[in-house]
Amino acid sequence: MTAQKDTEATEQKVSDLSVSELRELIREVVLDCVGESYEDFHRDLEVSPEFAANLQATIDAVAAGEPTIPAEEVYRRLGLD
Repeated sequence: MTAQKDTEATEQKVSDLSVSELRELIREVVLDCVGESYEDFHRDLEVSPEFAANLQATIDAVAAGEPTIPAEEVYRRLGLD
């Protein structure tokens, strides 16, 4: 079996994920995208040093595996539920 076929055989399908696993996957993808985008263009953004420090601290915390606030809780806190 080729490396590509071997990888395909061991990859999990989205349809095989539980709801919580799918949410975690989406969370990871979004955080990766935000992190990459931040790293790519943060030098050109006009943000306060405090905002930049808080964003970097969040990126570092997620990378370290620290828990995040579930989206449902964020919505509730913002009154968007």
